[in-house]
Amino acid sequence: MLTGSRTTFKVRQMVPDVKDRMLSHSGHHTRGRDMFGLCCLPGECVLQRAVLVRKKLSAKEGGGWLSGTLFCTHFRVAFVPQDSPKPDDNADPVLLGDHDVALASIEKVVAVGPSRTKLVTPNSSLKFTPEELVLYCRDLRVLCFLFDRLTPDTQAVEITYTIAKTYQPLKAGTILSFQNAALGSIEMKQFLSNRRRDPDMNWFENTSDWEQELERVGATGWRVTSVNDRFEMSTSLSRFNVVPQKVLDTELKKTFAHFNEGRIPRWCWRHPRGSDLLRMASFQNNIYHEKDDIRNLELVLFGVQQVCVVVDLGEEMPSTADIQLAHTRLRALCLGDISASVSVPDDKWLSTLEGTHWQDYIRCCLRKAAEVACLLRGGHLTVVLQEPEDRDMNCVVSSLVQVMCDPHCRTVAGFQALVQKEWIMAGHRFLSRINYHRDSDKEEAPVFLLFLDCVWQLWAQFPSRFQLSGDYLLALHDSLHVPLFSSFLANCQRERSRRSQHLAQSYTPVNGLRELPQGSPQDPCDPPLPPVWDWALQYSSQRRAHFTQPVTQPACPPPLLNGNLNTNLDPHRHVDGMAGSVFLLSRGSFSSPSNLLPWRSGAGSGSGYRKSHRRAPSAEMLPGLERLLRACSLSEAGPEPHEPLLPLLLGPCVKVWRDCYLRGALHAQAFTHPMPSSMLHPVEQLAWEVQQLREKLAQASTTSSSSSCSSSSSSPSSSRTSDTLHIRRESRRSDSNLNQNANNGTFLFPSSRSASHQPPGPRGGGGGVHPATPPKAASRPPAVTNASPQPRPAGRDGPKHTFLFGHQPDNRPAQRYIPAPHTKPSRSRSSSSSGGSSGISGSSLQ
Repeated sequence: MLTGSRTTFKVRQMVPDVKDRMLSHSGHHTRGRDMFGLCCLPGECVLQRAVLVRKKLSAKEGGGWLSGTLFCTHFRVAFVPQDSPKPDDNADPVLLGDHDVALASIEKVVAVGPSRTKLVTPNSSLKFTPEELVLYCRDLRVLCFLFDRLTPDTQAVEITYTIAKTYQPLKAGTILSFQNAALGSIEMKQFLSNRRRDPDMNWFENTSDWEQELERVGATGWRVTSVNDRFEMSTSLSRFNVVPQKVLDTELKKTFAHFNEGRIPRWCWRHPRGSDLLRMASFQNNIYHEKDDIRNLELVLFGVQQVCVVVDLGEEMPSTADIQLAHTRLRALCLGDISASVSVPDDKWLSTLEGTHWQDYIRCCLRKAAEVACLLRGGHLTVVLQEPEDRDMNCVVSSLVQVMCDPHCRTVAGFQALVQKEWIMAGHRFLSRINYHRDSDKEEAPVFLLFLDCVWQLWAQFPSRFQLSGDYLLALHDSLHVPLFSSFLANCQRERSRRSQHLAQSYTPVNGLRELPQGSPQDPCDPPLPPVWDWALQYSSQRRAHFTQPVTQPACPPPLLNGNLNTNLDPHRHVDGMAGSVFLLSRGSFSSPSNLLPWRSGAGSGSGYRKSHRRAPSAEMLPGLERLLRACSLSEAGPEPHEPLLPLLLGPCVKVWRDCYLRGALHAQAFTHPMPSSMLHPVEQLAWEVQQLREKLAQASTTSSSSSCSSSSSSPSSSRTSDTLHIRRESRRSDSNLNQNANNGTFLFPSSRSASHQPPGPRGGGGGVHPATPPKAASRPPAVTNASPQPRPAGRDGPKHTFLFGHQPDNRPAQRYIPAPHTKPSRSRSSSSSGGSSGISGSSLQ
C-alpha cells in the first residue's frame, strides 16, 4: 500500500480487501444506519476515515479545537464530533452536517507538516506525514483538521490522498457522478419524489402564481399571457409573462422579433403609489417597423401609464468580466495562497481591498437601485430597466428595488419568491455564470453573489426591517457552490423543464418545440434534483432556526436639517412631459435622445415627447446623491411600509461581509507561516498582549491615584518630584513589557535597558505572575513598584532578537529627559553636545 522510505509516502491504491469490505458494507446499509459513527445517506459509501482528529473551530463557532473522526465518502468530507449524540434512524436524511463539506465545494487540499506546507494533487507525493490538513472551499471556507500523535500515519496519508483524488469535478460527467453519489440511490429517489414543496412560497410556474402576485401588489390593467408556453417566441423567457391587457396575444407575437433573444418588456412589480417596474432587452437593429408594430410596441412599453422612463444599465453597471475579475481578486485577498506562503501584509490590506473594486460594484448596484426606487416613489409612471441581454444586471437592480421598497421581499418566503421570479424564471444563466463544469471561463461571473452581498449591505444597515437573517444569506451563498439543486443547474426554464421531464425536444420555426420518443431503457437517467429552497434537506433544524429574526415596526425618523437642501420634494416632479413622453435616465440625469426608440428616430418635434431639463432624484456626485436620497426618504411626515430603504453609500458605510469572506482568513493566515501546534495563533497572541497592557494601565492609574492621596498633605514641590519619579518608573516598565511581549522576538521600540541593569525590587510578595502560569490564567498583578515583566507564551522565546526601529548597541540604560512641571530647559552648551537631538531642542527653544 505504501512505497518508498519511512518518511516518503505515495498511495497507489487502497488495500483491495479493506476497500472492498468498506464498499460492500456501506453499499447495503439503509437510511439512518451509521457506519463507524457516521450517519450515511442512502447509498453513500465511506472511502476512508481517520481517528483522533481535531477540527479548528471558527470564532463564530466558539473557537478552539473539536475532537472527533474524519470521514471521506464519494459525496462529502464529514467530521463527527466525539461527543455527538447517536443519530435517529427514523429522521429524514440531511445532505450535510454542521461540520461537513461537499466534495464539489472543495477547491484545494493542502497538507501541513512540521516545517512546510504542500498542495496535494492526485499525482503528487508527500515526503512527510501530514500533521494538519487544510481544505480550501469555493465558498471561501477554510476547514483545518489536526491529526493527533496517536493517529496512525497511514490513515493521515490515505485520507489526504483520497480527498485529493475525489474532490475535483473538473471533467465532463463528474458532476453527474457527484449527483448520483448523493441522490442516485433508490431510497433517495423515492424520498425526493414524495417530498412536498413549501406551500407558503410562490414558485411562479403557472398562471395562478402570477395572478396571485398581481393581486398581492394591487396591479390593475395587466394580465398573464401564455403565448410562450412552448418557448416558441423566446427560448430564454419563462412560459408565463405579464403584459398589458390592451395587447392581444396575436399582436404580442409580432413584438418578440424587435428585441434581443425575444425578451420583450415584461411587468415585474408595482409600487403602492401607482408606478410600474418593467424590464426588457435592447432593441434589435435593422428591423422595419410597421405602423401596427409601433402601436403594439408602445402599448407594451408604456403599460398602463402615460410617461415612460428607460433606465439604461449597459453603460453604468459593471460587466460580467469586471465582476469575475473583482471576485477573483477578493478571494485571493481573503484567503491568500497557502501553498506558496503568500499573503497580503496587514498595512496594505485595505488598499488591496479597494483595488479589487468589489466594494465599488456593490456601491454602484445599490446606487442605481436607489435611483429607481425614488423614481417609482414619484408615482404614475413606468420605469423600464434595459440591458443588452436582460439576464444579468437587470436581475440585480430589479430585485434590489423590490427588496428596498416591498417589506414582503424582506421575509424568507418573499425573498425566495423574488429570486424565483427575477432570477430563475427570468432566465439568469446560473449554469454558465457559476461554471460548475469548469468548461468555459469566459462566461463565468458571480452575478448572483454580488446581489447577495448587496442584500447583506441592506440587512447590515437596516437589520430590524428584515425577517431573514445574515445566516440565511450565508446559507444561500454556500448552497450556490453545491451542484445538486435544480434552481442553479440550468440557464433558463426551458432547460430546467427538459431535464425534469427527461424529454428530448426538437425546434422548428413552424411547429415550435416537439417532444421526441425517449431513448432505450438502458440509457443513464439523471437523479431527481431538489430545489435550493428545500432547507430541511440541506441543514439541521438547529441551523435553520437562525434563518429568521423578529421584525419590528420602523420608528418615526427625526427631522433632517440640511440648511438650504430642499427636503419637501414634489411627488410629481418627474411627470413633466405630455402623454407618450419617453425619457432616458443615465448617469444621474434625464434626457430624451432621438434614438432612444428606433421607430421615433426620424420623428420631429411633434412626436409626443420632449427633453426634460430637471434632474432625477439623484446627483452626479456620490456625496450629493447620498444627501438627496436621504432627504427624499425623510421627507414624509410619518414612515410608510413601502418607503424605500435607501442605504448609505459612502466609503465606510459599504462594509465587508465578514461572516462570508473572512471566515477562513484567520485559518489561512495561520497556515501561511507554519508554526508548531503548541503555539498560540498570532491573533490570540496579540489579544493576550493587549489584555496585559490594559491591566498594566489600570494598575498604573491605581498606583498614581493612591500615591497622590497619600502625599496630598506634603508640599507641592515634593508631590511633583514624586510624580516625576513615578512616571519614569512606569515608562521604563512599560517599555520593557512592550519589548518582552513582542511577537517572534521582534521588538517594536528600542530596548531601554538590559536585564542586568534592572532596578532592584522587593523579593517577597509576588511581584509578578509565575512563569509556569499560562497566559489565559494570568491575573492582574498587585500594585508593586518594580514588578517583573510577565513571561511570554511557551514556544515564543528565541535566541535572536531584532528591532524594527533601531536598538541599543550596549547594555547601558537609555538616557531619557523628562522635564518636571514649571521647569525651564537647560541652555548650557554642554548638555546640547551630549546628543544631536538634545542640541536641536535646546537651540530651538532659545
